[in-house]
Amino acid sequence: MDGTLLDLLEQNAALNADRPLYSFLDRQSQISCTLSFRALYEQAKRFAGVLQNRQCGGKPVLVMCPHGPEFLIAFFAAILAGAWPVPVTRQRARSGTGLRALFRASGAATIISTSAQAASLPKSAANVPLQVLLVDKPAIDSNPYLRPAIAESDTAFIQYTSGSTSSPKGVVISHANVLHNAEQIRRVFACTKSDIGVSWLPFHHDMGLIGHVIAPLYVGLHNYFLNPVNFMARPARWLQAISAVGGTLSGGPDFAFAMATEKVSEQDAAVLSLQQWRLAYCGAEKIRPGTLARFAHRFSVSGFRRRSLFPCYGLAESTLFVSGQHGLITRSFPGLNVNRPVVCLGQPAPGSSVIVVDADSGSRLAAGNIGEVCVSSASVAECYFHDPAASSHVFNGVHDNGKQFCRTGDRGILYQDRLFLLGRYKNVIKCRGCSYHAEDLEAGIREGLVQYGVTRCAAFAFTDRDSEKLVILLERGRGTESNGKVSDQNRIDRAAALIVEEFGIVPDDIRVLPVHGLPLTSSGKICRGQCPDVYQQLIGGHNDRVGRQGMASGVA
Repeated sequence: MDGTLLDLLEQNAALNADRPLYSFLDRQSQISCTLSFRALYEQAKRFAGVLQNRQCGGKPVLVMCPHGPEFLIAFFAAILAGAWPVPVTRQRARSGTGLRALFRASGAATIISTSAQAASLPKSAANVPLQVLLVDKPAIDSNPYLRPAIAESDTAFIQYTSGSTSSPKGVVISHANVLHNAEQIRRVFACTKSDIGVSWLPFHHDMGLIGHVIAPLYVGLHNYFLNPVNFMARPARWLQAISAVGGTLSGGPDFAFAMATEKVSEQDAAVLSLQQWRLAYCGAEKIRPGTLARFAHRFSVSGFRRRSLFPCYGLAESTLFVSGQHGLITRSFPGLNVNRPVVCLGQPAPGSSVIVVDADSGSRLAAGNIGEVCVSSASVAECYFHDPAASSHVFNGVHDNGKQFCRTGDRGILYQDRLFLLGRYKNVIKCRGCSYHAEDLEAGIREGLVQYGVTRCAAFAFTDRDSEKLVILLERGRGTESNGKVSDQNRIDRAAALIVEEFGIVPDDIRVLPVHGLPLTSSGKICRGQCPDVYQQLIGGHNDRVGRQGMASGVA
């Protein structure tokens, strides 16, 4: 579709009028609120007038609203006003450090929120000059809404990476980017107006925002939302909602399928009706064959079909979707020393090209070789917001056959035109559906553990059988070995608290090493590639493991 999101909102308000677009479910899978196509447009247009009256057009505005209709109204109001909405995660909103970093990176001077959530803004944010506009209590002195002149190439919104705090990167998504990706999703998923979407994914997550907010608007289908906190507290609610409303399109990261299999008993599964769930997509983090196989087996009694599984690949830099296919197909590559089965992520969507290049030279590799995955399509963003150096490397670093390719930092293989993902080159940890920069995690720990005698630390993902864990290694400084004032357990507890406070995720394991315990490169940098080996040697010893009870905060 040509045009802009403004055109899409206007056309759907006229064509679909009072048909339900977005419905919100309570804990019992009962509808608590519904927005029709027309109601969304009218309410968003009304608040867009407020934003225009406050001179927000052509500027980033932070959207910090709960997981409800207020977020959707605020988000689309900003777009209608010609502003650039920036979804704010719950963790960043609660963290003064994270919020200040986001203000610095985005240059935003306005935040859209609700009365209740604005009252919970961290006190440290009071030092940031900003205007707070309440979507649930809009000003009454605004002028009527005037439709701005917006082109397809203009910025629609800015999607900040979910795990960065000290140096967040904002992907600048244009109207052309998002509508192209929505069309790719429609075609590959074979979506129609008769489909029913169900999602527990947070709106600040690109999979939740593009897949279940913008794609339903584009296709004209009805989407139901669960609160992410309710899902994490009781994963059965996700499947109960699909069963109750007849959901046909739903999914999430690997951990969601694992949690559902673990937490929903065979007896509870037997009363579910999942035969209408025709497309169960899985992406956003490493997909483990065993996770999806166990899920399909457990819920076969509910009518779920294994062929409904839809492993896929995507990234925020390409708006969301890149490739995917029905069915759980795996393959190993012994000749490349890849002996474990790897999930096939399908062919690139129509209009997209995927190549594999040498990570150092950027030169294209022949099919069947391991290299860095690169993507080219009209869905790929042009740049990161106010970050020319990173933009040049990622978005303009690879050219092939006259095309410009986006570097993903992911290691993969193209085999028979299908993508198999192996891991990551860059120091990004993908865990529970979110991305966390290792450098940011480590910086937060080091700053908070100076008084605890910790001089170095390393954060990394550790793959153990069929699961991937977030592991932190702390190194004691010189002179702390005999210091009885601070115990290793004190260090572990403090490090866990720091990660929860700043990033909203609980590490799976934290260990303390002696002086020189961390592997270093010749230049004195931490050698993360060797850290899993160090950790592997520690597993047989004393276990200072931290529980996973805080997983909900990573997505809420």
